[in-house]
Amino acid sequence: MDTPFATTDWQPTRPPEPEDVDLTDRLPTLITTLAAQTKTLYAHPYDPHSWLHRAKTLTELRYPELAVGDAHKALLLCRTLLSRLGEGEGRWELGHRMGFWMMRDEDCEGGGEVLEDGVGGVSGDEKAGEQERRITDLQSEAWRVEVGNLCKFPEAEEGRFSPRRYPWMRAEHRVRGDALLAVLNEEFAARTGRRGRRSALCEVRRHAFGKSGTDGRDSRDILGVFVTQDLPDGTFLMLDRSKTWGCIGPGPGGSVVNLRGGDGCANPLHLNMASDDAADDLRWVRGRAGVYAADIITLCRFLLCCKKDGVAHPLDHPLIARLTPLYRRQKVRLFSLEADFAIPVAWLQHLGIDVFADPNYDTWVLFEIKARENNNSWSDPLHHCVSPLFSLFNHSCEPNVTWNTGKDCVTLGIALQKDVKAGEQLFVFYDQYVEDQSLEKRRDRMWRWLEDDCRCSRCVREAAIEVARSSAVRDGGVGGSGSGGGDEKGSLDWDTAEKPVFPEDSW
Repeated sequence: MDTPFATTDWQPTRPPEPEDVDLTDRLPTLITTLAAQTKTLYAHPYDPHSWLHRAKTLTELRYPELAVGDAHKALLLCRTLLSRLGEGEGRWELGHRMGFWMMRDEDCEGGGEVLEDGVGGVSGDEKAGEQERRITDLQSEAWRVEVGNLCKFPEAEEGRFSPRRYPWMRAEHRVRGDALLAVLNEEFAARTGRRGRRSALCEVRRHAFGKSGTDGRDSRDILGVFVTQDLPDGTFLMLDRSKTWGCIGPGPGGSVVNLRGGDGCANPLHLNMASDDAADDLRWVRGRAGVYAADIITLCRFLLCCKKDGVAHPLDHPLIARLTPLYRRQKVRLFSLEADFAIPVAWLQHLGIDVFADPNYDTWVLFEIKARENNNSWSDPLHHCVSPLFSLFNHSCEPNVTWNTGKDCVTLGIALQKDVKAGEQLFVFYDQYVEDQSLEKRRDRMWRWLEDDCRCSRCVREAAIEVARSSAVRDGGVGGSGSGGGDEKGSLDWDTAEKPVFPEDSW
């Protein structure tokens, strides 16, 4: 965000509104301003003015979810300052970490951020009441920017947006490199190459659907899972256990006893992992997020993995970098002030991450992670999970792979349900609940992941049958002028062995 991007890459996330004005002439200036304000934030991360100024620019650029994030940080800084003003006399400024305001000793040089226009410090001849008024005015302005980007306030603190690829995202975060591909194949080898097998049963390859690409995507970045040898129906491939999951279970006051001394998740089927620390208890999220807890806890676990594994930028972590995002071009989603800002910021601060000074955890990064999480997760009414290897399989309504959820709702068992030949791609059915449903219902359900009609072999075949049936009915029965030149009996213009049986055939 600190480097100007091309105007042609601008894709606003706010849904169009009738009163929108044309930004063509102002767009270059706004983009340059955004980059300059971001650099100012790097230099003065604890200045509420800096966050507020960028929030206003993001509002004009029609990124409401990001504007709310910046305004929320400005509010946090203002509230912290107001709570500290009455604690003593002297000069106040922000500490280098976590945005805490503190009184500076006269002999202490540097160590904090002094806000512009003297808002950050109380001079000897300036009254505390005037200082409080100025900070309160700044807080009110930040609140107005925040509320202005929400569509449901005050009944629900939610806003509307359509996920898009942010134009300032670096190239290495847009595509999956060869180093990541090697990591993925090492994981497959570790999971499927055991029990005396000489090599992995399957591997990840590029150009999963050919080298032409789809929807403008680089075909090199379209990955798929392929078998490396002939395998019979029923072959068990792997157990895929996840570190990134969440559930709607008992909160801090839940009655279910945790089998590891009350630390972490209170659901007895969700034991803490051996590496979990008591300080990483996420049950408090359930009390604040309610029915959205599973999704939010999953995001928090992604962030926890980044912290524990020492990965500076979340989008560089293999668990996140492997996931394909879905930018919902035709669907408007809601974002929540509590679920998408307050809780993640509180969790990052708990992990010791400076949400003000660390640009790697800027608001747009969290929304990018969510776009990837939502496109690669499996869930039920109580659980939400992203499985690291299962997420790499592509979909087909005629899958050759079946999967089952373990009792812990964290582990998947993956096995073949058809004979496969070496080099054949493996497919799963993304939502097995609609596997036996009609073409229309399956395509409606798959729209969540594909945002287009499913074009697997089964759907293409059934769609052709429906077109033929509609044509026959429209022409007043099979064999009409639109039947494609059939014979005297009215057969359709295709192999009679593949001809479907229609009710009209008995007329």
